[in-house]
Amino acid sequence: MLIYRRTSIMESSAQTLVNTVNCVGVMGKGIAKEFKERYPAMFAAYKHLCDQKSIRPGVLWLWRGADRWVLNFPTKIHWKNPSQLDWIEMGLRKFADNYESQLIQEISFPRLGCGNGGLNWDDVRPIMEHYLSPLPIRVYIHDYNVNIGVPEHLEDATRALAKEFDQVDVFEEFVAAIHRLMDLTKGELVNLHSGHPFEASLEGENEIALVKDGHVSRFEDEDLWGIWLGLQKGLVTSDRTGRSSREGVSDLLSMISLLPCVRSVEVQKTDSGPDLAIEWQPFRTDAPAPKPVTKQLELQWR
Repeated sequence: MLIYRRTSIMESSAQTLVNTVNCVGVMGKGIAKEFKERYPAMFAAYKHLCDQKSIRPGVLWLWRGADRWVLNFPTKIHWKNPSQLDWIEMGLRKFADNYESQLIQEISFPRLGCGNGGLNWDDVRPIMEHYLSPLPIRVYIHDYNVNIGVPEHLEDATRALAKEFDQVDVFEEFVAAIHRLMDLTKGELVNLHSGHPFEASLEGENEIALVKDGHVSRFEDEDLWGIWLGLQKGLVTSDRTGRSSREGVSDLLSMISLLPCVRSVEVQKTDSGPDLAIEWQPFRTDAPAPKPVTKQLELQWR
């Protein structure tokens, strides 16, 4: 499943992140420089492989770190030279043929070969979609950033909530924080994606009622539990909440995104328009991460 995700790739909660590299051992600009600074052990191993002339277009090198895996994807020979579409396609074909054997379950890609690579995104995009769309795993492409801020009239409420719930470690605290948010906002909320206002109230002890344009959507603890479980795995989209109906889900996700430990993300599938998703704030200590490995396997994808 291919999803466009409008955040920095360095903030992705995906199991594997793709780093675009050259073949001469230099990570001096762009996201490669950020990867070098965050994962110096990965850079040292990459430099060694480049010195051995083992890195080249079409050869992907997977580095398995303790918190994230990094798939180093050559898009150019020398850092001074531009990328080529043929090299992008070679690497994507290799990935599509081998991701399963490498145990990759979720991955975030940048716009391959664009930016410092000099390629046009209009040329690269159809190639990436051709190879990545059919895959059964979650594949994200970070094409550009969209900052979804908190509406000004809700800032005081979110600041007050952050003082009471700086961390949400168990489901009961998650539910309590949502209920408290409704108190602080007096139930007057807004869908962060569409901008449409809606009202939220608690009916009885456990049922949340969201009212928009006279229509009521109701959610029980079981629905919140599905979202809670989804957050433990990563990104929660409106069609991955565990609820059979998507009615009112975008409003519910907008409300939950106001919790201090959660943030909203714009996403878009290839066959639909932009939508709202939520995830834990970046670098949250209990955010999902791959299992560590005891041995680094060099250049698995010859």
